[in-house]
Amino acid sequence: MIAGVAVSCGPPASCVAAIDDGVAHRRLRLGFVNTFTAHLLLKSRDYRAALGRFLLLNDGVGLDLVSLVRYGQRFPYNLNGTDFTPFYLRSTRHTYRVYLLGGRPGIAERAAAALARIAPRHTYVGTHHGYFPADENAAIVADIRAKGADVVIVALGNPLQEMWIAEHLDATGARLGIGVGALLDFLADAVPRAPLWMRRARLEWLYRMVLEPRRLWKRYVLFTPGLIVQALAERSGLI
Repeated sequence: MIAGVAVSCGPPASCVAAIDDGVAHRRLRLGFVNTFTAHLLLKSRDYRAALGRFLLLNDGVGLDLVSLVRYGQRFPYNLNGTDFTPFYLRSTRHTYRVYLLGGRPGIAERAAAALARIAPRHTYVGTHHGYFPADENAAIVADIRAKGADVVIVALGNPLQEMWIAEHLDATGARLGIGVGALLDFLADAVPRAPLWMRRARLEWLYRMVLEPRRLWKRYVLFTPGLIVQALAERSGLI
């Protein structure tokens, strides 16, 4: 339990199998919890309630530290959405019709082309940018349903993407909704990823903070230490 929700972890191949089994029997919502997500979860009861209906995987070294302080052990794998989502599409036993929602105009189309190269056996049936007013939700939902999408990949940022999935996935008719954060920007080469050595060293957070300090400094300088302090207090029985 992290910030009031259950976060799952396991070998990536086992997670793929669990998702495949889940999708075969019910509609599944998939999300990823990093320290920013956890911070938002602590602030919002509605967000916790929404994510309580998701399968949640762990994302990032910050959540590792929170788990280490709270439970005395780290997560054994880092299952961030940027890496796990393409891995899932390559590895799943299902063949999907995939719709991408999010990013600036043109980003989702480029991301769909990249995914078609990474996981070519799926059909990428539609895209829509992420800069739309609330009164366009019904039209987007109708487009997803009309395209016969099985999977909707939603990149609207936290908490909007998870709330969108919670509120609209049923109406789309899709079997799987995935909230993926910046994945579409990375796939479209609109935002560079950290070098591989930094990712292997679990330092991608530092690269991103240097790249986007105004947007991300609070996430790493304030929110992560605050969560660690809270985890320490919980473990000590102070709260």
